[in-house]
Amino acid sequence: MIIRLAVCFLALILICPISYAETRPFLESWNNLAYYDTNNQQKGFSGTLGHFEEKIGLWLFDLPAEVYGAFLCTSSQSNNYWDNAIYYGPGFRFFPFQGYEGAGWQDEWVRGLKIFAESLSSSYLKNAASAEADGLRTTDVRYGFDLWHEWNLDSPNPNLPWGELWSNLSYRTTNFTSTDFNTYIFYFQPKLGWHLGGAAEGYLKADLVTSGNTSYWLNMVDYGVGLRFEPWRRETTKANEFIRKFKLFAEVLGVNYLGARPTDPNKDVSQDIRFGIDFSYGR
Repeated sequence: MIIRLAVCFLALILICPISYAETRPFLESWNNLAYYDTNNQQKGFSGTLGHFEEKIGLWLFDLPAEVYGAFLCTSSQSNNYWDNAIYYGPGFRFFPFQGYEGAGWQDEWVRGLKIFAESLSSSYLKNAASAEADGLRTTDVRYGFDLWHEWNLDSPNPNLPWGELWSNLSYRTTNFTSTDFNTYIFYFQPKLGWHLGGAAEGYLKADLVTSGNTSYWLNMVDYGVGLRFEPWRRETTKANEFIRKFKLFAEVLGVNYLGARPTDPNKDVSQDIRFGIDFSYGR
């Protein structure tokens, strides 16, 4: 129902000329392209893997709400359909605490909390016949909470640590797997780092995923250390805005399973090495 209302609202905006002066377009983009030693799922993966997430839409009048089109893509050298897929569809999100004035670093993240709903469809770039043979669902409705926040990275104090946090808690109807998936997935990905001088930043990180589903890849955590370079982060000119958050990074991570381990020994991994590039815009 939320998705239908959002789509109808967007249609009204597009057909009513008076609305253009009262809405603002936005673009949000996150892109990560890296070499993965194991990809946390298969020993000997040893290849590149890209993740790309784009949202383009409109702020709704003076409300702390947006309607948008979402595009999520994974692309890889491998022939696995799950590493070569596109998910797309309409979405709606609401910022309930946008005007919240935090007391400091410990609660300033609250204003970035979003409530969202999306209705996505799937398409596979490789080995689509196997995806069809496996009976994968082609649609998924998801709704929940999303958070992205950064500390001490813009105009930083080099004597203090910096931090990043992405977290997402959502209810999925199919998760593009089974029609009766109907459970939650929770992601929690913090980084805590230090400014090393110039564009260099060292950090500790963890990537946690847990869910109401027993699949091992939805109940695991990896953790370790990383080093990255942000050569344009301190530049704030409009000409550099799109590449300002461009990063070169390398990470060495350990892997733990929170539930059952993979039954296939070729998928039971204990560490992962990855390096590549990461850049975002609008978040």
